[in-house]
Order: sequence, then C-alpha cells, then structure tokens
Amino acid sequence: MSVVLKKIAIEMKKKLVVLVIALLAMTNISYSQKSVSGKVVDKADGQPLIGALIQFQSNGTGTTTDDLGKFEVQNTNASDVLLIKYLGYENQRVEINENTSEIGVVEMVRSKTTLNEVVVSASPNNYKKTFKGSNFRLSPVALKNINPLSTEEVLRNVPGVNIIGDMGLSNRPNISIRGSWGRRSKKVLLLEDGTPSAPAPYIAPGAYYNPVSDRLTSIEVYKGADMLRFGPNNMYGAVNYITALPPQKPELRVKLVGGQRNYQTGLLSYGGTWNNLGALVEGVFKKFDGFTNNSSVDLLNLNAKIFAKLSDKQSLYFKISGQSEDNQASLSSQSPFTYDTDPVQNPFDADQFTMRRYGVDIIHKWLPKRNLSFTSKIYASDFERDWWRQVTDKVKASEVRDYVGESIFDDRYSYLKGKNFDGEDYVIVGRILNGRESTTDSRWTYTVAGFKETFDFDWKAFGEEQYLEMSFNFHRETFKDRFLVADSSRWARSGKTTKDLWYQLWSANGFIRNEFNISKWGITPIIRLEHVNMYRQDLKSLAQNPNITSTEEGKEPNIYTQFLPGLTVDYTINSGEIYGSIYQGMIAPSKVFGFLVEKDGIVTNPLAGQSINIDPELSWNREVGWRGSLLKKRIDGQLAFFNNTSKNFYAGGRNEVFEELGEINVQGIEVAIGAEIFNKNQHSIRFFGNVNVMKSTVLKGELVDSDLFSQVIHSNATQNEYIEKVNANRNAFDIYVSDGSGGEVLLTDETIDQTDFQNITKSVIQFGGDGFQNSEVPYTPNWNTTIGLNYNYQNLSCGVSGNYVSDQFTEFHNFNNESADGAIGKLPAYHSIDAFVNYSFIIGKKLNLRAFINGKNITNDIYKASRLNRATSGVFGGGFRQIIYGINIEI
Repeated sequence: MSVVLKKIAIEMKKKLVVLVIALLAMTNISYSQKSVSGKVVDKADGQPLIGALIQFQSNGTGTTTDDLGKFEVQNTNASDVLLIKYLGYENQRVEINENTSEIGVVEMVRSKTTLNEVVVSASPNNYKKTFKGSNFRLSPVALKNINPLSTEEVLRNVPGVNIIGDMGLSNRPNISIRGSWGRRSKKVLLLEDGTPSAPAPYIAPGAYYNPVSDRLTSIEVYKGADMLRFGPNNMYGAVNYITALPPQKPELRVKLVGGQRNYQTGLLSYGGTWNNLGALVEGVFKKFDGFTNNSSVDLLNLNAKIFAKLSDKQSLYFKISGQSEDNQASLSSQSPFTYDTDPVQNPFDADQFTMRRYGVDIIHKWLPKRNLSFTSKIYASDFERDWWRQVTDKVKASEVRDYVGESIFDDRYSYLKGKNFDGEDYVIVGRILNGRESTTDSRWTYTVAGFKETFDFDWKAFGEEQYLEMSFNFHRETFKDRFLVADSSRWARSGKTTKDLWYQLWSANGFIRNEFNISKWGITPIIRLEHVNMYRQDLKSLAQNPNITSTEEGKEPNIYTQFLPGLTVDYTINSGEIYGSIYQGMIAPSKVFGFLVEKDGIVTNPLAGQSINIDPELSWNREVGWRGSLLKKRIDGQLAFFNNTSKNFYAGGRNEVFEELGEINVQGIEVAIGAEIFNKNQHSIRFFGNVNVMKSTVLKGELVDSDLFSQVIHSNATQNEYIEKVNANRNAFDIYVSDGSGGEVLLTDETIDQTDFQNITKSVIQFGGDGFQNSEVPYTPNWNTTIGLNYNYQNLSCGVSGNYVSDQFTEFHNFNNESADGAIGKLPAYHSIDAFVNYSFIIGKKLNLRAFINGKNITNDIYKASRLNRATSGVFGGGFRQIIYGINIEI
C-alpha cells in the first residue's frame, strides 16, 4: 500500500511541476505582451477617423479606432508592422518593436480617387474646414449620444435653425434656417449624401421624404457662400444628411430600440471592406403610436451602397434605397380650448398618409493626372404619396354633441363630457354632410433624374496650391398633382377627381469656383448659372374641351435664366481663421408661384395671351465670422454675424402671399462653442453651447392673407387687436367689405369699429413707406439657445442638455393674441431638457455592445409648437416626454 501511495505522490509532483512551468510560461508571456496605442487622423484637416482598421502584418489580428480616432492593441511579437487602413485613404505602415508603446498620431492621406460621399469626419469641431463660409456639423459621436427620434430633434441644436413643430417625428420636417419659411422645409435645400432629396427640388420642394435618423452618421448644415455649389434653393441654407459608411472589417450590426407609446425601432446591417471594395446593406423598421391620438407611424427603409477603388486612377460608388410609410397623419390639430383641455386629443382617425420612394446614385471618378479629376454622377428618384384627410369644420364646443351625433361624440369627443364652455370655445371636428363625414385625397407622383459632371484641377501660383472646380448639371423632374373627393364615408379611399395638374421641368445649371491661396489669405470667387424651362398643364380642364388637337395643347411655360455670384475671403490666424462672404441666393419659382405674371412689382394670374414671367426670389447674403480653437484647443467653436436681404418675395406662409412683391431683411449672430472642462485619469467633462440671436423686418410689399377673414374664427382679443392696428396706421391697410350683393367694395372710413369688422371680406396690408415699419417675419424667434454637458469615463458616457426658444409670431400681421380656433397668434417661449446614458462593453473577443437610455423633454412641459397649417390645423403641441432605451450590437 505504501508503494502505491509513493507512486501516486511522485506522479502528482510531476504534474505539479508541469503546471508550475506552464503558469510561469503564461506569466512570462503576459509580461512580454505590451500594448501599443495611437491615434488616426485625416492629414488634410487633422480630424479623427472612426473605425480605422489596425492590423498586425504577421498574423492579421488587431482592432479599430474609437470615436476619437484612438486605439490600443496588444503586441505579442518582438517586432512587427502595423497596417492601418481606412476606406478612401492610402494605407499606412508603422514598424514597431518590443519597446514600442506609443506610435503617436498617424496621418492618413486621402486617396485621390476618394469621393466626398464616402468620407465622414469624427471631429469634435462643430464646423467643416473645407466649406467656405459658415457651416455647422453634427458629428457621429453627437448622433450616437442623442439617439434621435427624428432629424428635427438633432437640428434644433444648430444655431440659425428653427424647427416648426408638427406631429413630432419629422417624417415631413419643417426646418427654418435664418428666417426662411419653415413649412415642409420648402425654402431649405435638403441633401442626402450630397444629392437633393426633396421629391421635386424645383417644382415642389416640400420635404415629404426624409431619411430615417437611425441610419445617419453625420449631419452638415451649410449657410455661407459655398452654398452656390448647390441648387436650386440656396438662399437660406442647406442640410446634408450623411448616411453610414461600409465598416473597415466585415461586421454585422443590430440595433433594437423601445420606448413609451409603443416606440419600436429595429436596424439590421451587414457590411465590410475587402481589399479595395467596401459594401453595406442596411434595413430599418420603425413603428410608433405617436404623441397624440391617431398619429401613428409605420416605416420601412432598405438601402445598400458599394464603394470600389477600381485602380489608382478610378473609383466607383453606387447607392440604392427604398422607403415606404403607412402613417396616421393629419393637417388638423387643436383649438386653444381643446389644447388646454387635453393636448393629446386628435379625433381624425381616418387620416392616412402612405408613400413609397426609390432612389439611386451612381458616381464615377477618373484621374487622368494626379492634379486633375473628373467626377460623373447619375441620380434618380421616384416618389408617390396618397394623403387621405377628413374634411374638417369648426364648431362651438357647446354644440359638438348635436353637430356630430351621439355615436361619434361618444367615440371621439367624450373627453368634452362634463366640461363648461364659453362663447369662444371651439372644437375642430370632422364635417358632417347628409349624416356622413367625408374625406379628400392629395395624390402626388414625382420623378427626378439628372447627370452631373464635376471637374477639379489643382494648380500652383504664388508658391501655393490653388484649386479650380467647375461643375455642370442637367436635371429633369415631373410632378402630377391630383385631388380627389369622397363623400360616402371618411374611410373611403377612392373618389371623384377635382384637380389634375401636370408639371414638367428641365434645368441646365452649374458653377465655376476657384480657391486662391496667397500666404495666409484665401480668396474664393464663385458664380452659379441656372437656366430653367418648365410648364404646367391643367389636364382636367383640357379634358372638357373636345377640340384639343395634341398633348402639347394648354401648356403654360415659364423659362428663366439666373446668374448667382459669390465671394469668400478668409485669413488664417493663430486661433483659426476669420472670414467674410457675400453671395446672391435664389428660391426657384415652384408650383406655388411659378406660373404667375409680374408687372411693376404687382403679381397676378396670367390672362389670355400673357406670358408668364415671374422671377425667382433673390437675396444678397452677407456674413463675417471666426472659427477655430483657443487655450491649446481646450475651447473650439465659431462665431458669425449675418445680414440677408431678399426681394421678389411672394410666398410668405400658408395662404399668405405678397401681391406686390416683398422685400425682407433678416440679421443675427450665431455662436457655437465647445469646451473641455476636465480631462484627467480617463474622466472628461465637455461643455457645449449654441446661441442664435435674430431680428427680422419686412421692408416693403403688399400682402393678402386669404384666411384672415374667410376661415379664421376670431376671438374678441384678435378682433380688438386688428381694429387697433388699423386705426393706429390707417394708411397701412386697404380693407374691403361686403356690398350686400355678393361683391365687395373698398372701405374708406378713417377708422373702423366692431360693426365694420363683421363685414370685412379682405384685408391688404402695406409694408414700408407709410405702412407697417417693424413687422417681423413668422417663425423667427429672437433667441434660440442650446447648452449641455457630457461626461465620459472609460466605457460610460452620459449627458444633459437644454433648449430654449423665445416667443415668435406665426403670421405677417404679427398678432399677439390668439384667435378662437388657434389659427393666428403669437407662440409663447418654451424650453425642453434631454438626458442620456450610454455604456459600452465587450463579450468575448468579437461581440461589441452599447446599451443606452435617453429621456426626451424629461420635464414634460408641453408647449405650443406651431400653427403649421393655420386655419386648417389650429395649434400643434410639442414637448411630450418620451423615454427610449435600447442596445446596439456589433459582431
């Protein structure tokens, strides 16, 4: 027995020795392992590159750079070579040895064949250095922290931008830049990866399509003279949505989000870079019950993109996308009474917005020489929408039950039970005719296609590099505008056609730009040419004429040519650069005012034989500013003063038009700043703040508000305010009253009273001269401010931000008081507070996860966001609290 035990003891000793040797070997290996760290940036502007691939040449293992362009990788070899790769850049090689722990900053050189569409900077700077004039950029880090429900949520943080609140999810965004009319962003140029994204940028620029915020990597807002690179609507500013790039290594990504009100988002994507080919396929599904009753969203977006470096002289980019929506969306909202009673009420359960859009971009770049390139782009989109909406009426709250009937009242207006009403309490309801509610459909179909050729040439003079850029674009679009009426049921989805208009347009446009560099000075002149040929046909009217002889009959043409010059001068200083720019921008005549006649400043519909001659709205935009960094780059930001004066101003708001073309001035100061307050031992605190101070004035023009005395239900307060306005400046108003037999006559009394008010049929207001002198432009708040703090520690990031918007007028008459139906009146100031927490962690070697929770408008201070559709809609509420949570998985 003792012999057996002795043998067992000997075997255990042998195994223990082997185990000790193994542990020592492992310990030795662990001691020999060293980490190598560094940072990867763009050599041209020093901006960090997110997701650059860091690989050891010997075995192919490695990592990718983080949100700040930094990396850390374990080295097990005595010597090796780090290969650094990033899509669209030349590869870099860095030799390391056993003593290498820090390789510093690696500057990646952008490949000559790289396209702007595949470069996204991760810079913490809030501007794009290569854009001449003021601009603002929202980085991938900012978008990741915000986890936005919509693009409007992000854009409200940009100085100079005002969001006109709608139903809350911005599928149809309402963006105002530097005082532009914000409804459907009609006077702002929206781009997706540099291509116009509106269904018909010239004829019908309303934003009835908007990229899903979940698939955006960055957003850039342009406002300076380089706006003339883009068109047609370059008067106020542009928003460029930049979508996700193919990752540097093959990666599967899943993002799942949930939240209040049945908010659901799912994103699934797969992509990677294989040698000189990058590809990404992505799908996004979004569902939301909405902030108010009957305002749900159901959306699906699919897209794919490929970037291929074909050779050292050629590259090819291809992107295809499709989006469909089936939403409950309404143009109607609430009266002041229903808003105060219950701001989530919306009785229009039969309103339905459906759309589908397909788009494609193909870009080829060729370099016959290192300093010469030709970039060819083909783009096209096809868009169709139906918007079925209930016909509405405005009824006194005390009469709603009798008007709609007991069944409808119990179903959709029961919140009124037990309430007390006064004579100015109104409710917007579905119109009842012959015992039924009716519905109408606005059915729009668009096609857009174009070809753009861009020539870039780098040349030397004055001992410096100079940059010449020329571009030519041939663009074509069609638009079919039909309106249907169904009076059988509010659920009907077919009806009688009451309008059928056909629009077609082609444009030849382009620009020439040269960036002259002389020592610290930069001088960049630019000139843009727009030649437009468009026509309109009233197909329904033509169909009533049996004597028409061809499909060409009845065409109403409008042909115009416009030159737009611009100039930017900048000077480099130690803290950055100072600059000044001036340019002439334009708003293309759309279907709203593109087929009118103007004579001596007076606008009318064309008579028989008259030629349509309406010109674009034009503006001179001037700005001076600074951008850069201070205190050893602990503070970065920009400051700009702008002064824009526009003329030929016709469409000023929904059913507000200048019959005598207007002139408007908007000026202001924009400040955007970021500051590193603390950065030590992996703890960092960063402050950011954006401030916009703006003043607007209507300088001249003669305006008719066709709703003011036809649809608006005035309160005693708005009646008295209007009478006081008229009597205080009688020369500013031409007032027409009923003649008692269906006509109207000009009222010549020196003053008016309540009796006159009841008979007014039309009011024409004169600005400038003896008219109004200090009228403000609608939706141009004097103050718009965002401030916030972000804290980061290792894998944790969190932050809080607040947004404040001062009070703002909603129509050119500048009513302070609110009408009984909510169509007119000043919007009170409002604020909102948001917060977020993100935590990133790794499971195993390949599973990267980021969990997050975001609180939107966490104080739940509901505010009046807009009177977007005025007499049709009344008041739209905003500021509803929304909590979302989710996880982002990358494999």
